[in-house]
Amino acid sequence: MRAQIQAAVDEGVWPAAQFAVARHNETVAFESFGDARESDRFCLFSATKPIVASLVWQLIGEGLLSLETRVAEVWPEFGAHGKDVVTVEHVLLHTCGFPGAAIGREAVFSREGRSAQMADWQLEWSPGSRYEYHPLGAHWVLAEVIRRVTGRDHRAALRARVLDPLGLERLELGVPKERQGDLRPATATGKHPVQMLEAVSGHRVDEESLDAQELVVHELANDPEMIAVGAPGGGAFSDAASVALFYQELLWNSTELWRPDVLADATGHIRNTFPDANRVGASANRSIGLVITGPDDGAVLRIPSREGALPMRPFGGCTSPRGFGHGGAGGQSAWADPETGLSFCLLTSGLNRDVLADYERHIQIESLVAQWA
Repeated sequence: MRAQIQAAVDEGVWPAAQFAVARHNETVAFESFGDARESDRFCLFSATKPIVASLVWQLIGEGLLSLETRVAEVWPEFGAHGKDVVTVEHVLLHTCGFPGAAIGREAVFSREGRSAQMADWQLEWSPGSRYEYHPLGAHWVLAEVIRRVTGRDHRAALRARVLDPLGLERLELGVPKERQGDLRPATATGKHPVQMLEAVSGHRVDEESLDAQELVVHELANDPEMIAVGAPGGGAFSDAASVALFYQELLWNSTELWRPDVLADATGHIRNTFPDANRVGASANRSIGLVITGPDDGAVLRIPSREGALPMRPFGGCTSPRGFGHGGAGGQSAWADPETGLSFCLLTSGLNRDVLADYERHIQIESLVAQWA
């Protein structure tokens, strides 16, 4: 596995990388590659989402929210334009109906600006009727719900309620400028495989749209002001060891941060089985904040000009059906497997545009992690 990671570094795909494996609430392996040091932290991108969701699970366990709570019940202005039916469950499952919603830069740095833009969002389809990944919008809604329920900014609430009790000082959402010296910048590498993406997906791929998405991701990792604001859907920074230990706590709950039945629901109950357009032929397999491996449905990815087929199972196809976790742009990956007790995190500083090659690389790397069991 080390050789696979080193090869990606040597080829210039990932300028820097880190991995960690943990078991029994302890780190058993933690290494850095390329020009990374173990003291460096990487942007987690969408691997941030379960960490923020874990705070919502806590609020559910305390009776301050429920999955059936409509967002408009705690935030009346959000109910405009038919969004009054959107529930906390819809938001956690990415079925809330506004996957393309975004907050402009002119508004993102103030709570008032963000709230006004979110209230004005329009539905693209009826909440609960389908699944489409919400890159950033859904978790900005969660951030405002957290503020209204706890009375604290989402960054401060996450620190006080989850990260500090777990002793995870180096896992941080909303890193102030004066503490950004150990953050690794993210660098785009490679080229978009437009023709292969079109062949795999069966529809036209707009390269300009891919470039626009890349700019958003680049801003999350490299813009000091955006890093400080702490985008709840993709703006956390950490070393790999801290993330692996966070997932250990989801396995053990040794600090009793979460009510056991709520944690069991989050880590073990697939509530969203809608088709996943990003994994052709596979279902979303989402719980309230996590992706769960689920049973092997035989879904595979066939890439033209490449031999064989790649399994469309999360986390390299190596975890048991009970495995759970979440990935992120740039090849970030984090998961745990209750069957083996292992948790794993891989972080990189390379935003590889060739997402098909990146997917294949992750299968090769992560499938080897199972050998630790």
